[in-house]
Amino acid sequence: MRKYQTKPFALIGKQFSFAGGKMKKQLFKLVAIFLSFVMIMASCGGSDDDASSSNDSSSQESSSEASSSEASSSEASSSEASSNTEEEAPAEEDAPEPEPEPVEERTASDIGITEDTIKIGVIVSDLQGLIDIGYPLPAALDTDHLSERFTKYFDEWNAAGGINGRMVEGVQITWDPLSPATMEQSCTEAVLDEGVFMAINASGFSQAFIPCFTEDNDTTFFYGEVASQEMIDAAPNRLFSLNPPSEVAGGVGAQLIVDQGLIPAGSKVGILDSTNPPIAAAGEAAVSILEEAGYSTTTITVNTLSGDNAAANAEGAAAVAQFSAEGVDHVFVILPFIYASGFWGEVGALSPSWDRTILDSASSNCTPFGASRTDPAAEGAICVTSYDSYASPDGGVGDDDAFEAQCREEWIAHFPIFDGKSDKGAPSGEVGLETADGELLNSDYAPGECTMQYLIKEALENAGVNPTRDSFADAMRGLSGPQAFRSNGEGAFGPGKNYFSTQMQAVTFTLASRSTAKGADGTFNGCPAPVNCWVPVTGEWFKFN
Repeated sequence: MRKYQTKPFALIGKQFSFAGGKMKKQLFKLVAIFLSFVMIMASCGGSDDDASSSNDSSSQESSSEASSSEASSSEASSSEASSNTEEEAPAEEDAPEPEPEPVEERTASDIGITEDTIKIGVIVSDLQGLIDIGYPLPAALDTDHLSERFTKYFDEWNAAGGINGRMVEGVQITWDPLSPATMEQSCTEAVLDEGVFMAINASGFSQAFIPCFTEDNDTTFFYGEVASQEMIDAAPNRLFSLNPPSEVAGGVGAQLIVDQGLIPAGSKVGILDSTNPPIAAAGEAAVSILEEAGYSTTTITVNTLSGDNAAANAEGAAAVAQFSAEGVDHVFVILPFIYASGFWGEVGALSPSWDRTILDSASSNCTPFGASRTDPAAEGAICVTSYDSYASPDGGVGDDDAFEAQCREEWIAHFPIFDGKSDKGAPSGEVGLETADGELLNSDYAPGECTMQYLIKEALENAGVNPTRDSFADAMRGLSGPQAFRSNGEGAFGPGKNYFSTQMQAVTFTLASRSTAKGADGTFNGCPAPVNCWVPVTGEWFKFN
């Protein structure tokens, strides 16, 4: 603060200066006489003036002192204020800072979770069993390739720091698709021998053995295909899927067929069902819808749990004559395609008059891969499915959306065997599939695994620093987003909804082969590649609750 000095008020008189040298005597005399006169006058009657003068002088002195006192007080006050400010400033600077939020340390928060790792069981088919019975599979489609569709992503997560600081360990666990007993063994290996946090399977695993994980061993299972709502309800925090449940697939599928008038009113409908409970649930739902709409039904059940593939296919073949004998007008096929080849072979041999519909309630029934392996006798069959199609009812090949394009790029980067090329509709694992025009096509990407991996990653990240199976389930139910090649490109879990798909469409089985020439619209008889495919009936998607 700037300090101001106050000067006391004073009378100003004339100033005299004397030049140097001695004063003249006359001047001294005059001064002496004048001083004597003044002293005489003062002693005779100058008391009032003296008092007045004295008072004025005293007043001036008091005023001067007061002003000095005020100035001093002001200076002192300013000095104190300045001093207090200077003293208070350090007090603010020295105030204790708030304590930082405690950082939660990583712990072994659940089975399969350590301070540093998350163990995930990747359940895949040991494809040697199919190869041994002569089932046609591309050379690149081997067991390791199936698990690497997930573990390649895990490697990328780990390289970027993992999930909340933990590394993800993918453990390959296999089963023989022709031996149900080995599926139960894979469950035992995952939950008891390996102690995984969760198990995942994109396709092929029988729904009948999922409860071994979810109900018997309280282990999370994320399934890329169809589970039943009954199974979900039995383990609501442990079972999640991409496709709608069997009951929804069967019910919505039948309802869509009815609403679009694809089966004449009053027709008799046959149901080719399975002993596998989740698949049977789809058949039961379809029967309920059909009978409510005024159709009559008859059901033939094939034993698909015996482990005897030949016997199951023989039962399916025998069903063709039985349905014809019962006078059906239409048949719903609910069997997985590996057990339905006998049925379709007999359809091709007998050419029955009744039409066929496939319900998407079993592994790969209505996928591009399933179509490429389905008997040509299924031509014209309709499937109601949540799977997409590259084909269009008006011709041409559809484009990838942004998420699908990303999935395709990642596929190419993960698998050099495909020489930097992935073709729409080319069967999974194909390398150098030659067209009639001499063009070589390589495998389409795997959309299910691409969708599943990002959902797993987001749910793990949102499940907390120390995730548990319950917190993971809560995080899963909060997810929505893109879905590759399914459900019109979208998906959402939710409260009480443990399946991601939200839409379905009707597609028809269309034939194409390596001898089929590429048309002007870029398709092979409507298919994006020279293999059998599914073509949308109308291109319209239907949302379901």
